[in-house]
Amino acid sequence: MGCAPDRQESRNIVSKDNTSGNSASTHQPLDLAKFTLASPAEIAQHLSNIAKNGHMVTVFANKGRNFILTRLLEVDFKTGQFTFDWGAEEETNQQLLSSERNVFVCSPEGVKTQFVTGQVSQTMLDGRPAFACRLPEQVIKLQRREFFRIQTPLSAPVFCHVEDFGMRAIDLALFDISLGGMSLWLPGVDMLGFDIGQQYRKCTIELKPFGTLNIGIEVRHRLAARMRNGNEAMRIGCSYLNLTPPMETMIQRYVGFLERERRALVG
Repeated sequence: MGCAPDRQESRNIVSKDNTSGNSASTHQPLDLAKFTLASPAEIAQHLSNIAKNGHMVTVFANKGRNFILTRLLEVDFKTGQFTFDWGAEEETNQQLLSSERNVFVCSPEGVKTQFVTGQVSQTMLDGRPAFACRLPEQVIKLQRREFFRIQTPLSAPVFCHVEDFGMRAIDLALFDISLGGMSLWLPGVDMLGFDIGQQYRKCTIELKPFGTLNIGIEVRHRLAARMRNGNEAMRIGCSYLNLTPPMETMIQRYVGFLERERRALVG
């Protein structure tokens, strides 16, 4: 069995990675058009709010081979540019500068934001180095409050058994679960596999006391984190593949069960 990392995350990590992956869709296809901001004014306003509130943003560069955890600093609607914080590792900063396509992901207050930009450049802001980039043409702002998400208990860890992971099976600890998807911990940030868009169709999860879920998953995003013990970790978000009504019922019952237990513990 795998082991679940310490859940307490800090907000300062710059590292390399070869993996990818949050939950998004159910068995019904998701129409992203209605969640997409295309107006330059709306895009600038949304990114300004992210910068103002200091939300952490993960930037994936060089086709996901590198990532940096950063904060947006300034958003200028008039010039069509925004700036974001320089990283702690110079090697990773240079790799980001050389990347021609970059994916920005964050989840402020449960609203997933994702956008793609071209190449970034180095600039100076308040006497310190920073990155500068053109504002994106589109921003996906995906609010999935209809899917109640709950963390799995530390006292009784739950694992997703991935049978078709290369030549061997692997057990990944669940961080949280909802009807829309689930988050899983990877054993290490440099682990190969689990790239964004990658599918694993032979997965089993024991949702006690309701039964075993036999499901496929697709990696949708990933989030870098540093634990209280200083170790780096990677969490991936996955959507379900071929979710059937009986599977939905099992997940709903399990989520409700965990919520009732949580309320009982807190009184």
